[in-house]
Amino acid sequence: MKILLINPPDDLFEVIGGGEVFISNMEPLGILYIAAVLREGGHDVAVIDAYAERLTQAKLETRILECCPQMIGFTCFTSNGGIVYNFCKNLKSKHPNITIVLGNVHASVFARQYLLNGCCDYVIHGEGEYPMLQLADAISNNLPITDVPALSYVVNGVVETTSDPYYIKDISVVPMPARDLVRQDLYNIKQINNFSLHNYGNNKSRKHMFTSRGCPNRCTFCTVHHSIKQRFNTVEQSLDEVETLINDYNAGYIFFTDSLFVGKKKRVLEICKRIRERKLDFKWGCEAHVKFIDEEMLLAMEEAGCVDLDFGLESGVDRLLIEIGKKFTSDDALNVIRLVKKTTKIHVTGLFILGLPGETLQETKQTIQHATQLPLDMAQFTILTPFPGSQIFDELSGRGEIDTGIRPGDKLDTDVWHRYSSYISYTDKKPIWVTPEHTADGLKGLQKYALRRFYFRPYAFWQQLKRIRLSNLPHMIKAAWDTFI
Repeated sequence: MKILLINPPDDLFEVIGGGEVFISNMEPLGILYIAAVLREGGHDVAVIDAYAERLTQAKLETRILECCPQMIGFTCFTSNGGIVYNFCKNLKSKHPNITIVLGNVHASVFARQYLLNGCCDYVIHGEGEYPMLQLADAISNNLPITDVPALSYVVNGVVETTSDPYYIKDISVVPMPARDLVRQDLYNIKQINNFSLHNYGNNKSRKHMFTSRGCPNRCTFCTVHHSIKQRFNTVEQSLDEVETLINDYNAGYIFFTDSLFVGKKKRVLEICKRIRERKLDFKWGCEAHVKFIDEEMLLAMEEAGCVDLDFGLESGVDRLLIEIGKKFTSDDALNVIRLVKKTTKIHVTGLFILGLPGETLQETKQTIQHATQLPLDMAQFTILTPFPGSQIFDELSGRGEIDTGIRPGDKLDTDVWHRYSSYISYTDKKPIWVTPEHTADGLKGLQKYALRRFYFRPYAFWQQLKRIRLSNLPHMIKAAWDTFI
């Protein structure tokens, strides 16, 4: 079967306004994993990254028709959910013989509405590689689709679902993502960005990859990891992919995008050991967690080339940390960040959330003060957004306290999804939900205040000043104005 996988255009400017300048293109690994599995299964697969190519919807439709696919798969996030809804509805009405499949968290949450409004034929829930392969095989061979797991579709006006979301038990069976199916020149980091760029070699590229899936933690704001066990690639398999990125894609820096890369100390130490033994010459970073870091791990990581750690610190208020499921205290965070900076030269970014449920104005200021007391190199302050798929979204939507965009008759107001933004302070829109202890305008103002408090200190200001080049100075000035003012 001829299958086309699409990373759709994005309403990014509508969602985050001037903050768009910080967003760099990243390979759409989700659909590239699916592409690899479909290709391994004997199907003819192509990929269009319409977001990275900045394709208009009209141009995307032209490209689709040029490919003559029998089946199209779209990945669907909240930020592009409206575009997918309208584009696919139009495409399906004009080309009903093309099978359209949607996947990812947003499509899963709103599967009923997408299906009943004629946007697609199927929605796949969970990890889509093997359900997509089984669906393609079933359609190609005129077999019943009822045996395909985690599949929603419409029968006589009723939405049927074959099973619970599908998750791969042994992810080591999944081939490397089919990076060769996308244009590599699309994925350069912008001159202005949220990455802590290091000197990892002239003309080298920055890549990202996964060594595991899932997470044992159950943070209430997370959209993807509820009841999902963490599963790991083998160490050698992970390092084979690293070596491929270095040799075939000229990678000088790799970010391990695992939700909990540092969760198993023995495995992290083995990865570091094997990096050294295989003499893999690259710099790297990863997501870190306060509860799993110690001095032995830090020293091994730095010796193996680690230069960046991103910590989800979220809040400086212990009560709130407990309520969102973080399992550490503000003192734990302080001690671990101090340990990193005392023991190594690793660059540390702290990620914070303002406006958590029940958070008072004083507690928001306490979080901001906490951030300035930590020896961080960078910090991000997002506004709490109950993204579809998270526990907070489920609770709020269940009580009717948040506008989901669903209207009578299962219609959708997709413009509502533009307000699901952690960086809405760059726009004139209101956050989709604000805890009653705050106001929308007040919270947007506090986000800018937090950034000023953190970055207008001498050390933090100097760290950012070193990143400025004369060629991007005008863009940096505008970005600074939008960020701080």
